[in-house]
Amino acid sequence: MRQLRLAAGDHVLIRAQEEKEQAQEQGTERSPGSVAIAWPSLTVAENHIQLSSVSRLNANVAVGDPIKITLLEDAIHEASQITLSAMHNIPFVSNVMFSLFTKEIMLEIKFVVKDNYVEFPYNGKPQRLRVTGVLLDRREQDNQSIFAIGQDTIVKILPFTPVPTAKSALKQDTKEKADSLQQDMDVDKTSSGSNDGGHYEKIGGLAEQVKTVREMVEIPLHNPEVFTQFGLRPPKGVLLYGPPGTGKTLIARTVATATGAFLTVINGPEIISKFYGETEAKLRTIFELAAERSPSIIFIDEIDALCPKRDEAASEMEKRVVATLLTLMDGASDKRIPPKSGTATDGDDGTSSDETTKKAPRIVVMGATNRPNALDEALRRPGRFDREIEIGIPDAKARGEILAALLKRIPNTLTSNEVEHLASISHGYVGADLAAVCREAGLKTIHRVVSKTRRSIEEEALHLQAQFRALSVSDSGSKDVKEQEQEDEKDELMVSAEDMRLALTDVKPSAMREIMIEVPKVFWSDIGGQQEIKQKLKESVEWPLQHPEAFIRMGIRPPKGILLYGPPGCSKTLMAKALATQAGLNFIAVKGPELFSKWVGESEKAVREVFRKARAASPSIVFFDEIDALTVKRGGGDDGGSSVADRVLSQLLNELDGIEPLVNVTVVAATNRPDIMDPALMRPGRIDRILYVSPPDLASRREILRLQIHSKKMACDPDVDIELLAEQTEGCSGAEVVALCQEAAMKAMEESLEIEAVAARHFEQALKGMTRRITPEMIRFYDEFRMRSGLKSV
Repeated sequence: MRQLRLAAGDHVLIRAQEEKEQAQEQGTERSPGSVAIAWPSLTVAENHIQLSSVSRLNANVAVGDPIKITLLEDAIHEASQITLSAMHNIPFVSNVMFSLFTKEIMLEIKFVVKDNYVEFPYNGKPQRLRVTGVLLDRREQDNQSIFAIGQDTIVKILPFTPVPTAKSALKQDTKEKADSLQQDMDVDKTSSGSNDGGHYEKIGGLAEQVKTVREMVEIPLHNPEVFTQFGLRPPKGVLLYGPPGTGKTLIARTVATATGAFLTVINGPEIISKFYGETEAKLRTIFELAAERSPSIIFIDEIDALCPKRDEAASEMEKRVVATLLTLMDGASDKRIPPKSGTATDGDDGTSSDETTKKAPRIVVMGATNRPNALDEALRRPGRFDREIEIGIPDAKARGEILAALLKRIPNTLTSNEVEHLASISHGYVGADLAAVCREAGLKTIHRVVSKTRRSIEEEALHLQAQFRALSVSDSGSKDVKEQEQEDEKDELMVSAEDMRLALTDVKPSAMREIMIEVPKVFWSDIGGQQEIKQKLKESVEWPLQHPEAFIRMGIRPPKGILLYGPPGCSKTLMAKALATQAGLNFIAVKGPELFSKWVGESEKAVREVFRKARAASPSIVFFDEIDALTVKRGGGDDGGSSVADRVLSQLLNELDGIEPLVNVTVVAATNRPDIMDPALMRPGRIDRILYVSPPDLASRREILRLQIHSKKMACDPDVDIELLAEQTEGCSGAEVVALCQEAAMKAMEESLEIEAVAARHFEQALKGMTRRITPEMIRFYDEFRMRSGLKSV
């Protein structure tokens, strides 16, 4: 708008560029163009404009065509009378109220172009008329194409006149109806690419699934003869299944919009009625309406609530609904079967069998569910739902495509590298989650701008209006300054990478919301010593994510499970927390006995559910604390509790190394009783790495003390000797060293609550009262276990 020196609200004439007009003049008459009002937008790309389908039709341009914009500066003569012809049958065309409403609409439009279309909603439906005549001073004017509408202008409306049944007229009428339906569903942007591409660009990360759905839906709707030529029935249905928020409903609506098909949406149990037979009647009515308006798509969202398994149905009504839907789907395409070859002749009206086939109802049923196994088996056979397409949780590449598609509609300053980084750290996020992240980032941007400007909404509106006026009337010198100010404010109103990162921490992935835990921010630097254990954990978890090509090149798979064992208080759980924080993975914590239930089968189901959610939120870490409570050696007794533990262990073994592979899920377990664990769990392929976490040595104790005294900002006198304390805590665990520092601080506070620092004497008093819980017998037990098991300590 700045380049064309346009202000908000200016009337402009939009036409195809001269090159296209010259080509049009050779075959058809020149398009008069379309009058529109210029408004700024932050969502439209640079050097692009957004037009409705009627404006594109008036300007005779398609999506992606170059256009020419001209400001209406010359004086436009006011028309004394305009004639509008209805383009379809309008029963109330002679109604006084309709005439008055049309006059008001024309006054709002202000300018009209002869032979242009005008469309507006009335009585709940779009009404399309065409400017077929204009009078200026009561004389027909042929030398002018643009006219103004005033209060004195007479608006005359003519009823619809059927067009002779010629092929060209039929095609034109069909095109206009399709354009009208397209406008009801969507408003396209004039950008490069085809119309279909413009619709499917909204969907990111689902290219293969969208391709399959289009093959199963578009061909049966528009070209069913492709199937009938080979004696095949066109596909009747497609079932989309997957976790919530992955884009099942979006795909169905986008396909319906792109194909121009009539869409009927059934949201699960909304058609259920308490009256006998009314639910089945509603279903039949929906299919009859779809047949009348074919090509049609019937989309049943949450179909598992409408069609559960009949042998598990709670009432007879649910069984009748399933049976009705099965019958309707079987009969949905019976009319599509063409006559046998040799019997197809031209009818009395001159229509061939191919045309009859095209006129037959063309219906495709699409269903969506996140519980496909809850559907009745009869519904899932070929001939009803011919194809089942999984819409899974997106990987990093798909998340990058989803973010790119979402950010196209949001003003932002993100680079492609920043988008890739966001995609790489948003593990387990589905499309709905990423849309929520973008929405939250937009709110943070608005909050940042509002808090910075500290202006009220009214003042901000006045400020923007003043800027637009100054932009159109100021001289060139001040205009450059104002343009720079506008550029600065425009940058502030854009979503930044920092806004997206903050929003990512606020929005949790859908798959993890039931089991999401707040992992304390523990870093490797917060753990003193144990460098070898830290390196082994990094190799097992971080390397497969950061260097996957190395594993592929070497022909190996990442470790599936890691067991940390050792005396209590030696940082086993703390290392798991640091691993979750540093790796940035979804973290699922399972406390040993919490999976057991008194109900038969519930304990094994709980194990399955943990790993199902871990697969859904992959890459992820499943941490089993005190895993010895779950994995006691089998056959340890004949009581009921032992049999439950055996079944839980068997389920855990199958999940770790069963028929269904465990991909991008790492199991980390901690125990201080490895001797009672079942040997089947500790073989390679299930627990690949078994690491002994020993009590800290002198260097590790020195590091723990340094972290507690200096990094934790614990005030100490200069006489506190960390080296001496490290020697005096020989045989202590890491937890006991930390407890020593806390006890010394308590001793100092016992002396005086006003004391400013902990002295060496306080540490001496704390040492006298400390009992070492790691005994030589315990260390000997772990050494003997390693010798018996053939394990090596790192």
